[in-house]
Amino acid sequence: VGSSRIQFEFFDLLEPIDAHVARLNRFQPTVLIGPPSLLRLLAEHPKLTIRPVKVVSVAEVLDPLDERCLQERFGGVIHQVYQCTEGFLGVTCSHGTLHLNEDLVAIQREVLDAETRKFIPILTDFSRTTQPIIRYRLNDILTERAEPCPCGSVMTALERIEGRSDDLFYFPAKEGGVQEAERRVPVFPDFIRRAVMEAAPEALEYRVCQLSETLVEVALRLPAESGDVEARVATRMAQLADTMGAQPPLVTFTAYEAHRSERKLRRVERKF
Repeated sequence: VGSSRIQFEFFDLLEPIDAHVARLNRFQPTVLIGPPSLLRLLAEHPKLTIRPVKVVSVAEVLDPLDERCLQERFGGVIHQVYQCTEGFLGVTCSHGTLHLNEDLVAIQREVLDAETRKFIPILTDFSRTTQPIIRYRLNDILTERAEPCPCGSVMTALERIEGRSDDLFYFPAKEGGVQEAERRVPVFPDFIRRAVMEAAPEALEYRVCQLSETLVEVALRLPAESGDVEARVATRMAQLADTMGAQPPLVTFTAYEAHRSERKLRRVERKF
């Protein structure tokens, strides 16, 4: 990034968004890289005039809601980099499909659900000379793509990164159900995400937090006319629980608070 061919600028997340916009408008980058929560703030800023050729999401899970907004604002494919302290784990191809970097890191799988192709990666990096990474289990939940990517890569193609296994929701099992002995039924973050987006497709932003076994809090940012959206979300959440063999949670609603850029955005989070 220090060569004569590339001009690189760093933008501190702690600085106000208006300062970023002013600098970006002067700089006019061809490549824009940042967490999706910040990219979303930029995309919605009325004074932003940049037209980057490539936009890359990093550091946070790229939620479909944010991806759609970024595509509408910047056009084209929104690319992703999957990277953490343990290594450079994945990157999107020209089709926008996220592929694991299996030429750099050996990735074994702890299968969570074979039917939905969900697994936790276990990493071994043979190239490091410091900080050995040998069969290191991440807490990310990955979903493998059902069909091969058109790009032809033999590297594993992902449908999505769902987030952390720490954010699996757990609902009490139905009385008399097959899972009652286990008491708690795990619900993947992606199922929660889909339930909210299917029930409230007009939502501009959302966050869902499980506060206890039986209590879920939903925050929505909606257009002025939102109708019966809260009732729709609560009903869809109850239907999801029923389908999973669990007792429906009590769903409460709270005002959506703007995300603070110095923290990673987690749209689906378990707090108990």
